Amino acid sequence: MNKEIRKINFNYTFNTAHKGANYTLDNEHWINSGEFAEIVTKSVLGYKAKKDANSRYDVASDIEEINASVKSSRFTLVNMKLAETFEETITRYFETVHSNIWIYTVVMENEATLYYMNKEEFNEFLHTFCFFNERFNVRCRATSGKMIAWFENKLN
Repeated sequence: MNKEIRKINFNYTFNTAHKGANYTLDNEHWINSGEFAEIVTKSVLGYKAKKDANSRYDVASDIEEINASVKSSRFTLVNMKLAETFEETITRYFETVHSNIWIYTVVMENEATLYYMNKEEFNEFLHTFCFFNERFNVRCRATSGKMIAWFENKLN
């Protein structure tokens, strides 16, 4: 696992009054924290800071140029039912996923910390910090001190 800390190089607004979509880049269009993490990650890596249309996980990556999927606090692994159990869902996901790099992004004020994971590391992450819900979706827990410590202990 690798880590990068980068300064966020664009202006944005965070406003808790916009429940569920607390971020805006233009004070007109509001986005949620996952969309914001994707935009931040693209921007700090030198790609156009935009949220693309949601493409299927098995067809495209969030950052196509590097075949990377961007994840952040409380993410949903995929927006469709892949199987009946947690293990079957994860197995099916890795059999069909387009990405081969996973970047977990933590945004703190004007700084982004990016944790890069390969398939094995991301699989372990899923088993450590995610759960299976009643809609047959794998969901991640909120970013926590325990999660950050896990990342830090895995660094190369």
